[in-house]
Amino acid sequence: MTTPVKAIFDEIKQTLQVPFVPQLFRALATDPARLASTWAALKAAMTGGTLDVRSKTMVAFAVAVIAHSPYLRSAHAAALKRFGLTDTELEELLRVITVTGELATYANGLDLTPDLAG
Repeated sequence: MTTPVKAIFDEIKQTLQVPFVPQLFRALATDPARLASTWAALKAAMTGGTLDVRSKTMVAFAVAVIAHSPYLRSAHAAALKRFGLTDTELEELLRVITVTGELATYANGLDLTPDLAG
């Protein structure tokens, strides 16, 4: 393992507060430049700005559900539980994601024009 990859792996473990490097990042490490750019993009997206990390993790969980990614869904659900979300709150979040996904599919199928602009 190269020194830059090891440094990123150490940062990933510290940032995610896990004792191991998740499989996704180990896979990305086959291309160290891609690992570095992906990790930098993720850090930039999840830090700073006006939304807190818990809210951003809820969005990431929603995207993982809609994208049918068991790997990321599980990872973000675990992170949300570390943020204090209860099973009941996670279920409520999943209901919002599910009904929104269904409505989006329905509206897309009808080719509806947006009329509730913000």
